[in-house]
Amino acid sequence: MNKVLRKAVFGAVVVMAVLFIGCKTAGGSTTTDAAADAVAAAAVASASNVDIRPNRSVIRDWSNRNIGMPPTPVWFPSLVLGNSGPVKQDFGINGTARVKHIVAQNRNRESARVQAGLLFAAKTANELKQYVVTGAGQELNDGELDIVEEIATATKITIMGNEPVADFWQLVETEDLTTHQKTQEYLYYIVYSMPDATWKALVRKYTNDIIGQLPNRAVQTKVAQAFSDIEAAATREREQTEAEFKAQIAAQEQKARADARLAEAKVNQQTAANVQAQATERAEIEASASAQRAALRSGKPEEVAAASTSSGDVDWISALGTAAKVVF
Repeated sequence: MNKVLRKAVFGAVVVMAVLFIGCKTAGGSTTTDAAADAVAAAAVASASNVDIRPNRSVIRDWSNRNIGMPPTPVWFPSLVLGNSGPVKQDFGINGTARVKHIVAQNRNRESARVQAGLLFAAKTANELKQYVVTGAGQELNDGELDIVEEIATATKITIMGNEPVADFWQLVETEDLTTHQKTQEYLYYIVYSMPDATWKALVRKYTNDIIGQLPNRAVQTKVAQAFSDIEAAATREREQTEAEFKAQIAAQEQKARADARLAEAKVNQQTAANVQAQATERAEIEASASAQRAALRSGKPEEVAAASTSSGDVDWISALGTAAKVVF
């Protein structure tokens, strides 16, 4: 999807409405009221033009349950929120190492495991993209920022030097609170560690790959000069609250799904368009593009994360969204 079309969806999710869904394990307790969930979901769907229905997720089975292990390792919630200390302590990982995680969901457990390994690169690329736009965005004008964001989205990465630390799975049953239909899918989690030097080399290579694709020497120079800020953002471990994490994932999921639906609608639309409709669309595109640029420059991690999300991120974001309902 081209740059202008992808920008258009952001206006639909500028207001980051957050839907906190009640969740419980097989022996746990529901955390929110179903009626309130339904009202919140309706508000989100109306604001974002994305069909998001309220649901409740329950863990029905998990790895090593037969030997008394808990559904979620005690260190994992902290890791998800940005604190790698507990998992490093538990596994004896070097304090300077980077610890990353990925989760995939699929009706087949083995397929979820394979998918998790494949999605790790996509999730890491999205994270690196946020560092680049955050570090360089303040120095770029609107057109330059659009170009950098477009190229960063298309830039692929190859991850080497990461070591698997742990993996586990959960069988999650989700009930649609509107239709009461129930579905079951596996969540498969993998945790990786990477030496700090390897991580910094990856950040530099990703940034250099973007610089090499920029068509304008002046923009190349601006991004290169911002590398110290990019590296600092990539090195810093930022811990979130549970509410901040859920808000970010909700906003990212809405953006990714809206992006995907816009692309599909654009492909299917009729070639003959009403002149007034075209004018309206152009106005909406420019307004939403301005909102996206503002979010990318905001310096607020949750807003940058949502603005940096595209339809290609929907699989890992959806899985992480489901995980958020059962981990916390």
